[in-house]
Amino acid sequence: MNTIHVASIEQLRNSAAAWDDLWWRSDVALPLARAETLAQWVEHFHPETEFHALVVEEDGRWITALPLVGRRLGWLLPSGAQPGNAWSPCGEMLRDPTADADKAMDALLAAAAGLRWHLLLLDHAVPETPRWQALLRACQRADVPADYHERFRVGRVKIDGDWDLYQKRLPKNHRQAMNRAARRLACEGELDFEMNLPPGPERIKAWLDEAFEVEDLGWKGSNGSSVFRTPGMFRFFVAQAELLARWGQLRTAALRLDGRIAAFVYGFQAKGIYFALKIGYDPRFSAFSPGQLLFHRLLERLHGDGQTGGLDFIGPLTHSLSRWRPAGYGVGRIVIAPRRFLGRMAIHSYRRFWRRLRQGNPGVPTAAPAREAPATADKPRFLEPAGA
Repeated sequence: MNTIHVASIEQLRNSAAAWDDLWWRSDVALPLARAETLAQWVEHFHPETEFHALVVEEDGRWITALPLVGRRLGWLLPSGAQPGNAWSPCGEMLRDPTADADKAMDALLAAAAGLRWHLLLLDHAVPETPRWQALLRACQRADVPADYHERFRVGRVKIDGDWDLYQKRLPKNHRQAMNRAARRLACEGELDFEMNLPPGPERIKAWLDEAFEVEDLGWKGSNGSSVFRTPGMFRFFVAQAELLARWGQLRTAALRLDGRIAAFVYGFQAKGIYFALKIGYDPRFSAFSPGQLLFHRLLERLHGDGQTGGLDFIGPLTHSLSRWRPAGYGVGRIVIAPRRFLGRMAIHSYRRFWRRLRQGNPGVPTAAPAREAPATADKPRFLEPAGA
């Protein structure tokens, strides 16, 4: 095995074939983790920031890759962070599940020690997955300091093709509410469910314009956080959607009343998983639960298509989404200090900074004091929140 250092977005684009080949072989289904969508995100959100991707290669084939962008923790510690934010995830760590995981992660961690950053802030880690477990084992073997706290839980509905059986597992009052909402909304006009846009960039832009106008009517428009009220964000999503459409992975859905969008989902699908990234509804129809009714129609369609194994809500699991009985998985921040000499000091500084940030900002997710989890054959020792 040897390591490759991709040190710019230009180099990433030049290596897109190798990167995407690894993405297809990995257990990561998120299509935004592909090279071009990753490059697009970095250029939009961090155009002046350092970009580095650490790649492990074996016999001429990439087997592990971790993208990073530069940031400063507390304006002091130079750190590398996973790309991605609340607008759009993209910076997944990729790993070929057929390769030797421990050797690959040892090589990746050794390469990280050569960067100038004191900390790696891996905000989109899913520690229960094999690829992240392998990285944590590497930290343990190398005696590299690491810390973890869970940020939120994500819901994923398992789809096995049996719609009737799935509905029976839903709460009875929720099933009844969906039936009532459909009848009441149909009395207001002609109700239609549409899924997937026709190809063509002009059609994509027109649909997104209509959908995000609906989003702007709601609370996001009122507080200035909608796509339309965030400079450059509409252009970002149009470019992203055009890439996904070119790959055949763009998936949209809408509930229309007399031709107008009452609720919409902007999403994408790959490797059998449907990802619902942007969800919105027209507040004028809020009494009819249009967003929930849209998910009801969407799940019914996905159960019958024979191609989908799950619906992933991507972001934090809310009470309204929990009514669909999704399984949950944790997303959190793994902090690694790859330089052992300075690592313990850097980790100590990070913990002090994070505690102060939590105390001073009620919006920061609270985590219990870190503790060390017991080691097992499958689960290494690493720091995690007490009671997680």
